[in-house]
Amino acid sequence: MGAGATGLGVAWDLMLRGVAVIVVDQGDLAHGTSGRFHGLLHSGARYVLTDAVAAGQCQAENLCLRRIAGPYIEDTGGLFAAPPEVPDRLIDQWKQGCRAVNIPVAESVVVKGLNSRWNRVFSVNDGVINGYPLLQALARGIEEGGGRVLTHTRLVGAAEANGKIRKVILESAEGTQELAVDAVVNAAGPWAGEVAALWGDPLPLTLSRGVMVLFSHRQQPQVINRLDMPGDGDILVPHDHISIWGTTDRETALPEAPPPDYQEVIELMERGQEMFPDMGQWRVLRAFTGVRPLYRAPGSGSASTRDISRDFVVVEHPLSGAFSVIGGKWTTFRLMAQQVADRVAGYLHYSTPCQTQSHPLPPRLESFDSSGLAEPFLCECERVSTRQLQQYSGGSLSDLRTRTWFGMGPCQGTFCGHRVAAWQSLRVGVEQSDQELLNFRSERERGMLSALWGDNAVEWLLQRNIRFQGLGEPTK
Repeated sequence: MGAGATGLGVAWDLMLRGVAVIVVDQGDLAHGTSGRFHGLLHSGARYVLTDAVAAGQCQAENLCLRRIAGPYIEDTGGLFAAPPEVPDRLIDQWKQGCRAVNIPVAESVVVKGLNSRWNRVFSVNDGVINGYPLLQALARGIEEGGGRVLTHTRLVGAAEANGKIRKVILESAEGTQELAVDAVVNAAGPWAGEVAALWGDPLPLTLSRGVMVLFSHRQQPQVINRLDMPGDGDILVPHDHISIWGTTDRETALPEAPPPDYQEVIELMERGQEMFPDMGQWRVLRAFTGVRPLYRAPGSGSASTRDISRDFVVVEHPLSGAFSVIGGKWTTFRLMAQQVADRVAGYLHYSTPCQTQSHPLPPRLESFDSSGLAEPFLCECERVSTRQLQQYSGGSLSDLRTRTWFGMGPCQGTFCGHRVAAWQSLRVGVEQSDQELLNFRSERERGMLSALWGDNAVEWLLQRNIRFQGLGEPTK
């Protein structure tokens, strides 16, 4: 259950061992936490002061992913810059912590644009994960290996016999179906508590929301981290031609990512200008929110979400054949999958060991060659044409967005959203296409409203004029 990094990782691992697998998700791939992160391939250096276990896992998996998932990793390198108020003893403690878990550290040069008072800078082996292409490749590899990936399909029930899970009940647009199963892995992220409740075993799950701000240009060639105890607003990640700044850490009640909070965005920007004084002049595209599923160990007290370990836990439920995995990070998804798959394979009496440490991920699809096309681009920012959209046989506008990246550039779908919706109407009909456009607009708008200043405010007004005057949408 769950078509994020962990769920697809578990299915990929089990499939390589010869186990028949089906992946189910209520949304599309990366519907939850996996689609709402800053893209950082952690070296582990962020956690050496507070969580040595998580730091060591990140470093080991960083090196592993570079071997098996090279096409999906950008080797940007990372820098840790110390604010002037951070004492030398803390910097020395951080360096010793890095060495203890084999994170390579070297003193580096001062970064262009960085606050001139932040004059102690250290390099580490951070990188960037291209998450969506990686997950799409995993899903493709699972299906090519005989497995199934069912998206927009919701788990609504489970049945047992003699203390063992035997059946799951699913709902989708096609109706209700029952699947006979020998085991179920709950990798539903923030929804893991709801899934576990179906077999009557609550999980000690704490949800934490984090807000991130997206800028329209690649402001730095490397990942830049604040060298201090982990806190809000201390990582800048370059991602293709944009930059992502974050994040916050606030406990939340619901698994669905809430709209970004305007005040949190302002606080993030103020925090960012301590590191980069010119950040207030950078062009903001939008803000977005992700929800982290954290495992609060029984008896740990009322620790804040920032104090809860980023390690992960595998749970075997009293209902035989039911497993859950909670916590962890994108960087450690393969390790999480391996430990879950070891338990499941043992339960099912499969003796084939894990192969994912050395087995390369499915190759990345060749990027679409748009050179020489006579047809106009539907999305100029990301150079997406009709022919590129035609590669995908189904899916909503939101699904197509994550596959082609249309609507993700500086104009945030101001023009291309309507063009792609018009093309989509020829496939699914005007009524469905209009509803998908409204959903697309709503999702884009809620990210823009939380960062409504400068060019972003002007662009938002332009979008409203196009919607309400040009297309006659009703005003609110």
